[in-house]
Amino acid sequence: MPHQIAALIDFNHISSQQDLLEAFTQIPNLKPGDKLELQVDLNGTGFIYPDLLLLLVARIECLKRNGIEVICSMVNFNRNSSRVNYASRINFFEVLGIELEEGFTRRDREGRFIEISEFNETNINTVFEEIMRILIVNGVNEDMLTVLNFCLYEVLDNTLNHSSPEFRYGAGKGFVVAQFFPTSQEIRIIIADTGQGIHAALIGHPKSRFIDLSEPEAVSRCIERGVTNSLRLGFGLWATSEMMSKNKGDFIIYSGNSCLRNGTLSETPKWNGTINYLRINTNIPVDHKEIFGKDSDQLDIFQEFKESQFGNLENLW
Repeated sequence: MPHQIAALIDFNHISSQQDLLEAFTQIPNLKPGDKLELQVDLNGTGFIYPDLLLLLVARIECLKRNGIEVICSMVNFNRNSSRVNYASRINFFEVLGIELEEGFTRRDREGRFIEISEFNETNINTVFEEIMRILIVNGVNEDMLTVLNFCLYEVLDNTLNHSSPEFRYGAGKGFVVAQFFPTSQEIRIIIADTGQGIHAALIGHPKSRFIDLSEPEAVSRCIERGVTNSLRLGFGLWATSEMMSKNKGDFIIYSGNSCLRNGTLSETPKWNGTINYLRINTNIPVDHKEIFGKDSDQLDIFQEFKESQFGNLENLW
């Protein structure tokens, strides 16, 4: 017999990704046909970062995809609060199907942020170019852009390749949000899916060399150079990790019950799929040669990309 339960996600008590994953533990395992009445409290003070709102959207979409009826509503709702306005501007309510008349005029977000968006094989290039534009116009040094040009596409591409057990390009899809924060001089990017997770992706391919790894081992080793399920070179997460370490930012991966935070593994409440989170310091340059080596052709590749997509950067704004 189908079950019906109620749960509350209260952002008065959530200030980090870990807090939100902990809050998800109050939602029991539901079966197809069950119904979840999910209340969301955005009331309170302090900024709610977009990565938290994206993770809530992704979790709800995962439940729906698994045959769970989710009725989402707001409680303690203040239409005029800055939290509500911000959530509305990054399309939080729209994605959840909640109608809300906005009391503000939308400014052009290009070069500043990307709203909560789903990506797949049809729009991956558009999403990638929008992320790169944010990085370029907000002061990330060119050497670091060379690395990010390679790494971010690989992370997006991993979702399309590896989040589905079909191991077919385009079988997977994910969610993305990105924003530049001028006061702290940082760009926050989160790329998340609700697929099979790193462990299953790494051991599931018949040609994988890592079929004996446990889940914590798989998550821990996914940032090593050459670790792959045999479909790719195993280069993207390694390069991303190296660059973020030199940038003194954050690179955090959640998958299953494992969290890899700047190279340190810990246990975490379960996430069905994979989360890749980057916090990039725009005022700390990184030399691409420290990552790829001085003879790498990645710089030429980036220059071609920049010229074809953006032209003269001085004329952008």
